[in-house]
Amino acid sequence: MKANNSISRPALVSSAFAGRRTFNFKCHASQQPESPPPSSGGTRLGAIIKRKQQQLAQRLEELGEEGLEERLQSAASNPSAYPYRLARLIADTTPTGRPVLVFEIARTSTSVGQQTDTTTTISSSKELAEVATRLSKGGADALIVPTDSEDTPEGLSDLFNVSRAAAEIRPIPPPVLCRDWFLHPLQIVDAKEAGCAGVVGIIASVTGARGTPVMSSFSSALGLDAPVEIVNLAELKAMETFGVPFFALNISVGLSVRIAGFGSDVAAGLLGELPFMAVSLVGVKSLEEARAAREAGADALFVRRELVWEWQGREKQLVDALIDATNGDD
Repeated sequence: MKANNSISRPALVSSAFAGRRTFNFKCHASQQPESPPPSSGGTRLGAIIKRKQQQLAQRLEELGEEGLEERLQSAASNPSAYPYRLARLIADTTPTGRPVLVFEIARTSTSVGQQTDTTTTISSSKELAEVATRLSKGGADALIVPTDSEDTPEGLSDLFNVSRAAAEIRPIPPPVLCRDWFLHPLQIVDAKEAGCAGVVGIIASVTGARGTPVMSSFSSALGLDAPVEIVNLAELKAMETFGVPFFALNISVGLSVRIAGFGSDVAAGLLGELPFMAVSLVGVKSLEEARAAREAGADALFVRRELVWEWQGREKQLVDALIDATNGDD
């Protein structure tokens, strides 16, 4: 985040996000999910997007044009009472010399066959809530819950249960975000109604130059944080023209698409090109990656599920280790 020292960071963030709380529903209520981008053809990402499109098409057909517009209008007329919680937390925290730590809480028994060395599996919403409780007690700044069918058979129930568990621990609970593959505003409405403070999974290379700004501005209209994931400078510049205020790097696309040269060096280069007052969220899966991302200028770190699994039962120690690695005192 590039700041102006004469104005407080929270005030700048508030003004940057608040100006986007409008949305033209008439133009977009009938928007259909776009086709997968050419770069994703034949990849796991392409297969995922195709599956999500099919699921969305069925829901949109069931709702109809009027039903969809009613859902969107209803959501926008009741925006979050506490908007942009993650962005505001970042604005308050980064001046202290450390990044905001956002932890992904996911089941260990998933359909994609992810394996861990932990002795205890996480296979239910209740067990996810227990991890959320330990992380919240340990000082986690924010939490992220995957809701795609490859990650959980219970979908948004996981998000709801984690949000409820986190709210019981601290007077001001950590923001809980929903991670999925977001292709349409209807999905954002669903996530908001499940209690999330934001969404992770709006990807510029998936929703394209037209759809991505729509998804970003609609999320802002609801008061939700919605980082847009980018993989190159061209995408960054394209999103900058639409005033996108929050960017994500190395979250989903870097794992699913083979992009030559993509990695920490590219992420660091993009961080240096972010527009004035833009906010950044960077995915990391080790203490070393966390340290490197912070040194490159990341405002917030998306701590991947693999690292959380590795420290299962020692969540407070993980939080402390990440703070030590990224507090800027070295």
